[in-house]
Amino acid sequence: MCGLTNLPYEVLANVADNLSFDDIFSLGRASKDFLFLLTEERICKSFVQNKIKFSNEARTAVKNGGGNARALRIAAKRRDALATAYPFTVVTIGFCDAYIYRKGILCYTLDDRVRILDLHRSAQEELVVSIPGLLTEALSNIGDNSTGTFKCLYYSDGILSCLYDASEEDSPAWLIAFHIKSKRILVTHELESTDKIFVRHNSRHLYYGTHSELGTDGYKKWVIYGYEYKTRKWYDHKVHLPDMVGSEIGSTICFELYKDSFYALSNQTSFEVEEIDWTSFYHCIRFPLNSPCKALLEKTENKSMWRRQHQEGPIDDRWTSLRLDEDETTGELRIIEARKEWYLGSSKSQRTYYTTDIIFPELVKDDVELGLLPDASPQDPNFVLPTTSSWVSAVSSDQTTSAEASSSAAADSGMDSSSSAAITASTSSTAAPDPDEQDISELPNIPLLRLLRKDDHPHHINAPDRRPERTHPGNDGSTQPTHTLAKSRIRTYHTSCSTFLDLVDDPHPADWQGKQRLRLRAGTRKLGPPLRDASGLIRGPNPDLNVALEEMYKVPPIAYWPKAQDLLQPNEHIDAVYKLMNPPTHLGNVEGTADERSFIYVTGGCDQPKALIFVGFDPSINLAGVKQWGGISKKHKGVGEGPHINGRATGCNSSSGSGGFQEGDEWQEGGAYVDVGEAHRTVSIDFKGKGREATGISGPVVHVTSGYSNVNAYECTATSDRGGSGHRGWLWRESAMYRDIGIGLYFGIDREKQNSGEVF
Repeated sequence: MCGLTNLPYEVLANVADNLSFDDIFSLGRASKDFLFLLTEERICKSFVQNKIKFSNEARTAVKNGGGNARALRIAAKRRDALATAYPFTVVTIGFCDAYIYRKGILCYTLDDRVRILDLHRSAQEELVVSIPGLLTEALSNIGDNSTGTFKCLYYSDGILSCLYDASEEDSPAWLIAFHIKSKRILVTHELESTDKIFVRHNSRHLYYGTHSELGTDGYKKWVIYGYEYKTRKWYDHKVHLPDMVGSEIGSTICFELYKDSFYALSNQTSFEVEEIDWTSFYHCIRFPLNSPCKALLEKTENKSMWRRQHQEGPIDDRWTSLRLDEDETTGELRIIEARKEWYLGSSKSQRTYYTTDIIFPELVKDDVELGLLPDASPQDPNFVLPTTSSWVSAVSSDQTTSAEASSSAAADSGMDSSSSAAITASTSSTAAPDPDEQDISELPNIPLLRLLRKDDHPHHINAPDRRPERTHPGNDGSTQPTHTLAKSRIRTYHTSCSTFLDLVDDPHPADWQGKQRLRLRAGTRKLGPPLRDASGLIRGPNPDLNVALEEMYKVPPIAYWPKAQDLLQPNEHIDAVYKLMNPPTHLGNVEGTADERSFIYVTGGCDQPKALIFVGFDPSINLAGVKQWGGISKKHKGVGEGPHINGRATGCNSSSGSGGFQEGDEWQEGGAYVDVGEAHRTVSIDFKGKGREATGISGPVVHVTSGYSNVNAYECTATSDRGGSGHRGWLWRESAMYRDIGIGLYFGIDREKQNSGEVF
């Protein structure tokens, strides 16, 4: 009988082409005869560029013009590390007051500076931005507004967006965006409102939104503003979203830029509770970034965006998370939502992740040519866009006359306030009937209909069958231990490896004090063999969802990392990992965020800078100075040692060289975004009066407040000569703080010992 090992080289490669990415990697590790599947560049290129074409590893290989074999192994190890909750790297990055993290770029504030570090590219240097220097450069007419709060909002494509809100009564707030490589201020814009402000941008456009537009129904609505870097002008119209219900970004609504379009997604239907209702839907809109006009604004229809039936059971909304995610195989944007439900009236609540495609109605070209779509003329300030949802809202007159504040810069004053009502995705009293409006004859024929009132707006469709591959239920509480929401600090889901990965505070059962003990917790599943009927023929899954999930998938036990240990006889190596993840002097107030390869979290008291911990699942991330786990190390430099005293930067300088901040794959569009709430930093700027002595100081004096407590007061020395290197301007390079701290562990070689057949 002919086995796989006897097949010709080309035939075996064709067989592997029909396997999944994970199966290819498993086959390559099964025998030395199949090792070429993981090392042969030509074959690996076919696998990588077809199976995971839209992953970061595949894009890096395309950009570098090769390296597909390495990309395949890195992607497979990343998925395995996530699924087993076994990271490659854990490092204390530094100390901060607040931070944002996106696409591997960490921007964290400490005292009067913002520090920018490229972790995915293992940078050894970080860019340092002087906050008062930046404000002086961007706001030439800051005048009396020298005290306020500073906050980093968003980072992408080498551009950092920030918010400066003056603390004086009736003082303005400014949106500032700058390019870190060219040190060029791109946007300085005076804001009307900062209520729940968010920013999204790429290399060509910047969009920001606030939850500040008051509708006729008394509820606040979202309004979006757009800016083009090339023309240095704001678009003439605001984008009003009066029908997009939801105010909590990351829970009930989310916003993202993807393939030159702006997306807004909501999982809510009505501002008010519907007493009689059957069905919940997702609602999504999109419009081109370079042409935010009403004729090009698309909206999903209810019939294509079913979310759930209310009869499936109540939801614990505290656990709900909502985001848009790009599929590594197809490149399509999908909805990822986590819900904790008492499914079908069960006495146990269960967290489940649901994946849903975004389906927009097809645009009919003839309709555009015949003029059936509204006129997209930017000169019409009073048009109303017909909606395809069942929401009903009227455009208030104040939306058409609201004025917009502009910045002092002439380039930023081009937004015409007379057009502020443009692109209002709502219906008016004269609008055509809503195609999704429910006819009462379509509702279930049950006695409850007798209670239906005229002002009720019920929604109902016959629920489609849930697909097992789009539904991943987690632990229902029957398996111990369980973790409350307060103990589940970070909750993420990775579609690439069907894994939910959490950072949980799991105090040792024998510790009567219940001290913080952060651990990784992962639940994954693997697709089982094909299903067969009694005659041995391949069949489809059972129509019952619960049965189908049990048939199709193999679910290993929940994995925890680091391993548990005995408090009376602790293992020194495992204890070192626990102390790294839970710095003894910085406990409590844990917050964090994640991407597809890593996550960052902070821990520490409110009255001090927090420790910033990086957990990496990518074997290609190789931070300088990180020590092998279990190796011999006489001493680690930590808090109070080295150039960063007490976690504060005192100006360790280094010349530019290899391993510094670079622009690379992290600028690719379509990456996942996770919204992060940050503590405010209060920065007061006291300019030196004319004729006053300013020895060694060429900028303002800075007073910093983080959260609610006063931290310290420093003088700005952004342009002074320190250590003979001569800083000039408000942005410069320094050695990365993690190199001076020197606390970190690498677990790659230990993993290799456990899997001796693995190609590293």
